[in-house]
Amino acid sequence: MLLSFDHFIIIVNDLAAAMETFRALGFAPRAGGEHPAFGSHNALVALNDGTYLELLAFKDKTRAAQSLWRDAAQKFAGREGFAGYVLHSNDLNADAAQIRARGLAIGEPTAGARVRLDGARVAWRAALIGGTPTGALPFLIQDETPRALRCESPIEGLGSRARAREVVVAVNDLDAAKKNYRALLDAEPRRVQSTARDAQGARFALAFGSIVLAHPQGAGNAMADQLAQRGEGLFALTLTVADVNRERSELVARGIRVEDDARGFLIAPEAACGARVRIVQE
Repeated sequence: MLLSFDHFIIIVNDLAAAMETFRALGFAPRAGGEHPAFGSHNALVALNDGTYLELLAFKDKTRAAQSLWRDAAQKFAGREGFAGYVLHSNDLNADAAQIRARGLAIGEPTAGARVRLDGARVAWRAALIGGTPTGALPFLIQDETPRALRCESPIEGLGSRARAREVVVAVNDLDAAKKNYRALLDAEPRRVQSTARDAQGARFALAFGSIVLAHPQGAGNAMADQLAQRGEGLFALTLTVADVNRERSELVARGIRVEDDARGFLIAPEAACGARVRIVQE
């Protein structure tokens, strides 16, 4: 069963610099470890609900270009931002079989691992859709080692107060994307349209949050730019907090630019390694 969002991947150019960037936002990133087979290393920004932001950088670009991250290594050359997201499963074999039976091609679950800086080995199994962890669809993951070993719960900072609520996925073909997500989630969406009238979309409302598929209505906006530069994929993440005014005030006091909206605010992407992170009231 798909239980929740698992994590949200942000490709960064320099991992140490990215960690400092997220510390400046009030989060508490922790070094994750190495992915030897992928030529990458990461840091984790844990959230209150057990999900996390993964800051991922390529140490060995040649190896990364030969791995499952080859698409990301190419699309994000010199760029930073959201690359994809992951859903958490408690029975990956069954979920993959059911998704396949509903007509969506999903790979067989395969083993993955990384070594933490303290030497501990973290292991999981994952099933990719389309052979890549990036793109319009998420991949699925199930822990083989204890979840707390992969991501420790936050005890301070903005992450200890924030929970993942919604993702927005930019797509080129809304009808095709809805078909794929119906097969993935075994659910029906409802139509949505942005208040700015610059995008049309469909929302899948799930027990753990919402997944919004969106297509821009014209050029000259951030979503259209992302589709042109990097293709389909995760566009924005919404987090909820108990006191949105407190979080806004603390960020502004740190000199972070925010863009207010009806229920909260967007952290300026240039202050978050290119990622669009919106914070709203619970």
